[in-house]
Amino acid sequence: MLKKLINILISLLTCLTVNGQTITERLILSDNKDSLYLNSSVISFDRQGNYCFVIKKNEQEFFVTNKDTFGGFKLIGSTYGKYGKINYTNSYSDPIDKPFYYKNAKGTKVYGTSIGKIESYQTSNTNENIAITTTLNDSVYNYINGRLISQNHKEHVEKFYIPENDWVSFSENGNVIYFIKQDSLYKLYVNDKLIDSSKFRYTQLAINNNGAYIFAKGKRPEQPIGKYKYMFFIHSMDTVIGYVRTVWDYELKENGAYYYSGDDNEPYYITINDKLHKEIKSVSNIILIDKKTYLYSFGENGKNKINVNGKIYTYEFDEILYPSLDKNGNFAFYGIKDYFIFKFVNGEKIKEPLSKYGVRATPLYISPDGGSLHYFKTNDSIYLYQDDKLIFNPISKNSNFLILSHEDILPYKFVRGKTENGNSLFYLEYDEQGYFVFNGKFSNPLLPIKERNFSKEEKHGYIVAGAFDDNGFFAIQKIGKQKFLIIVNNKVSIELDDIDYIISDSYFFDEKSLIFYGVKKRSFYQFNISL
Repeated sequence: MLKKLINILISLLTCLTVNGQTITERLILSDNKDSLYLNSSVISFDRQGNYCFVIKKNEQEFFVTNKDTFGGFKLIGSTYGKYGKINYTNSYSDPIDKPFYYKNAKGTKVYGTSIGKIESYQTSNTNENIAITTTLNDSVYNYINGRLISQNHKEHVEKFYIPENDWVSFSENGNVIYFIKQDSLYKLYVNDKLIDSSKFRYTQLAINNNGAYIFAKGKRPEQPIGKYKYMFFIHSMDTVIGYVRTVWDYELKENGAYYYSGDDNEPYYITINDKLHKEIKSVSNIILIDKKTYLYSFGENGKNKINVNGKIYTYEFDEILYPSLDKNGNFAFYGIKDYFIFKFVNGEKIKEPLSKYGVRATPLYISPDGGSLHYFKTNDSIYLYQDDKLIFNPISKNSNFLILSHEDILPYKFVRGKTENGNSLFYLEYDEQGYFVFNGKFSNPLLPIKERNFSKEEKHGYIVAGAFDDNGFFAIQKIGKQKFLIIVNNKVSIELDDIDYIISDSYFFDEKSLIFYGVKKRSFYQFNISL
């Protein structure tokens, strides 16, 4: 019996070697002749291969996982926005007290039952986690991943805040920070452990996979303090900073690095890695790598400045472009002064501007040690340079030369306050060939990338899945019938054949591997590339 089981497992796992790169291919599920799974309106997988489908059968809809089936329901609806996407089984025609199931639309776990009208939800853009707030009659309910966390009478909850989403925040692995109203106080919890209480609300909560957290705590003094009638104190795990007037933008990284920034009664401020910088003009160009390595530009006392790891430099440019920073503290950027483009490297302005062929350069990327990628555009040609080296033959102006940011090419979700991570990625195309340019390095030539059409019948050239984050980037491009190209950080380039389509939202990308899912021969497969 054991030998038979081992043979079955071996038959479900296939290791392919393509261009020296090993891909593990694993069969997850084969569909029946009725194609219920292939025709699913929602398909979700997790890293381990667990799944959830929304299928329709006999005019009813079901959640079907590898462990259970929920339904049938008249309808499984969905709502999406900046807080993620939710699937739910209640509809407008249902009685408001009818229990319902729900899930993070990206995830495989079905939660419920819950009751009431869904007023708000929050996924923190994670794959499995979801919190909802519902109302029924005179009660307000807060649920986290299917657990009822609190129930309050509406009179005890400010009406304005019932539909708010910022009472809870998740990490990808399920750590959670949240606050709820209990009697006259707001109570703040981390993984259900009480850590603070206040008469006033908390805001801008964040927690990471390691359990590190940050939050802002509101306070209204009995008498105004200067210009402050209401204020916030910024909390990390071991520091309290403040006070400040607003907490608009913020981010917490997996390595514990964090920042907050906002308007401080007309001047601006930034708190970064437990250091507060106030009474400055607008903060921009924030790069946050770790708890010791960061960069941002700002104005102070009529001068333009940049803070690199706590050391401040003054510059005399009208505008700066593409600042870069590495873990060793090297930094560089381009500056525009009197029309010309200059390089500024580790605190020093390079004397000579970037100019050739009678025109100034158009910059594309500068490395932290000052290596430059740029081009010169004349009346008839484009000259692409890496420092002083021409890297392509002169390009005709009629060659449809094109530069696009990664937001225009890869699937992209705007997250307010998201900082730069020290990496650079853009797309360059001319003469029917495309290139990803990652940290100044070119990919192999690609099929020109086509406009996305959001269907399973993708055009050749369409990017069907991808991401750009602290781990770098990956992209999966359809390059032919049942043929896809996988690119990772311009170091991995693999072609896969006999794939019908890729599940675009079910991928897992980190420094060790890329996991994604696809369909071939009526079956769903997991693909795992070790990096």
